[in-house]
Amino acid sequence: MFKHTMKSKLPNATAERFYNFMIAPPPEVYAHWLPKEHHEFHVVKRGKTSPVGDLIYFDQHISPKHRLNFHAVTRIAKKPNHIVFQMRKFGVNLPGYLELKFRDSAEGLLLVETIYVGFGGIGKVLDPFIRVVFNKSFFKAMNEHHKREWANLSEILR
Repeated sequence: MFKHTMKSKLPNATAERFYNFMIAPPPEVYAHWLPKEHHEFHVVKRGKTSPVGDLIYFDQHISPKHRLNFHAVTRIAKKPNHIVFQMRKFGVNLPGYLELKFRDSAEGLLLVETIYVGFGGIGKVLDPFIRVVFNKSFFKAMNEHHKREWANLSEILR
């Protein structure tokens, strides 16, 4: 398994507003969040212990060459500062996770976004195949997108 971590400061956001938005983004607010890059992000089905277990649909371009289009299951939702989504494609949970850790500070919301991709144990032999998609080009584009998307969301959550 490998991980990629990015950090940002959102001066106009708070942990509570950020958490609420990421768990159930209002469509009228989401529509203004990088509309040329972010296409959809909404709850498809509520889990038995919602928001944990919620099925989310997610579609966005992080660059002209890189698109993330999948479902995700909310695995962790600890208000007000920790969310983990697990990628899901074709009804199968994938070995990919997006973790968001965030907290309020005097400068605004401090965000740590980490992507975990790959297998542990014997499944690790498949990681080279995963790196074909999640490669240096992908993570370079992700770094640039990370800066744009969170700066923009900071303004929207003002």
